Amino acid sequence: MTTPRTDAPAASASPPEAGRFRPRRLAGLLRPRTVEEVVGHVRAAARATRPSSDGGGSAPVPLHPVSTGRNWGLGSALPVGDGAAVLDLSGLDRIREIDTLRGYAVVEPGVTQDLLAQRLTGTDRVLNLTGASRHTSVIGNLLERGVGLHRTRAEDLAGLELVLADGQCVRTGWWPVPDGPAVVHPHGSGPSLNHLFTQASWAAVTAAVVRLRPRPRTVAVLPLTFPADRLTPAVDVLREWTAGHLVPATTKIYDPVAARTYGVRDRYLAHVCLTGDPEVTDALARVVGDRVRAPGSPFEHAPPEAADADVHAAYAGWPDPADTLFRRKTGGCCARCLDRERGLLMFLPLVPFRGTAVAEAAGLVRGATADAAAPGITMNVLDADTVDHVVTIGFAPGDPVAARRAHRTLDGLHTAFAARGWLPYRPDVDHPLPAPHSVLHRRLRDALDPHGVFARGRFEGPRPPAAP
Repeated sequence: MTTPRTDAPAASASPPEAGRFRPRRLAGLLRPRTVEEVVGHVRAAARATRPSSDGGGSAPVPLHPVSTGRNWGLGSALPVGDGAAVLDLSGLDRIREIDTLRGYAVVEPGVTQDLLAQRLTGTDRVLNLTGASRHTSVIGNLLERGVGLHRTRAEDLAGLELVLADGQCVRTGWWPVPDGPAVVHPHGSGPSLNHLFTQASWAAVTAAVVRLRPRPRTVAVLPLTFPADRLTPAVDVLREWTAGHLVPATTKIYDPVAARTYGVRDRYLAHVCLTGDPEVTDALARVVGDRVRAPGSPFEHAPPEAADADVHAAYAGWPDPADTLFRRKTGGCCARCLDRERGLLMFLPLVPFRGTAVAEAAGLVRGATADAAAPGITMNVLDADTVDHVVTIGFAPGDPVAARRAHRTLDGLHTAFAARGWLPYRPDVDHPLPAPHSVLHRRLRDALDPHGVFARGRFEGPRPPAAP
């Protein structure tokens, strides 16, 4: 078992696929393959010490757990601050159990979207896929509260297996145990603990119970386009359709840059997905079609190739062994080369699902990127009130001037959107959220990890130096 070095200064190093953010100085890189090894590393890190940053004593070498490290555009596997040891959990890659009757899978951090989706082929269950690469971790995205094609990944969480800062292995939520509840119910009885550990830095997650969706009988993705000067009414119509349950809260809206991926030029593109019984989807598609053709509608039907077989397959839960959609969107080969082939930064704010707000957000992006190449914007409808924005800033990784310009753009986006109160739901390593002011939050953090065994992450900022 390897422990972080504490007898010499950490070298300036980056874990695999560290992205184009500022390099961090690491105290070590640990790659356990079993839960028992994770426990050993956590206990060793709690015992290990290094000089504190202010020279006034010693502090633990903090661990920075990652599932596969493919958190592209947000820092990949990098910790927020210097001096942490990266705890790479990708070697824990077992699918421990699948139950298609009750609709769950028990997976470890190294289990990718592709691996789990492939195992579900031929069953009546599917994974709530995201638009990211097939090589990304199911647990990693779930803990980030990422957005799937059918619902937020937080809704897929039923239970967590955790190694706490003292090395104790515990479980939260619902687990398939003898004599336990037969029905998958994530909240259980009493206080619900699962989401204490999503977007948190208080433990290492070694497994999760992930809820699976019933395989839809029919998937129909309707591609609709509209010009940029009709953005406000188009968004308001989509909100009306969502609030009235004409369409589910799964619509994706692509700005004219992002829409190029699907062969649409100089217009916005919306993918409206209908799933379920064929008669129901046919009826809803007819109603949507009638409204698109109605006088005054901002929409036009796009050619079928704007929602091709790859798009339908993703919504249907079918894995794509070639990662076609992701390669089209990013231009990277995704598995190991994206950070080397293309610089990528991402900004992910939440915006009200109103036409005026979405149009204002588009203006803020234009203002922040005036001296850089226009980014692509993908909007994911979360419910009748909220739409998230995925702003993708690409640049040539070998061009330091382009890299600096891209990071200035990202800084500007954070500033402009924060002024409106439209904050990111997933920050990056260079823009961590400030330390929480909530007394309850601080008490929970200090009770679970009083000595800072785990490095403070993007959702809390780095731990302040220890007092002398």
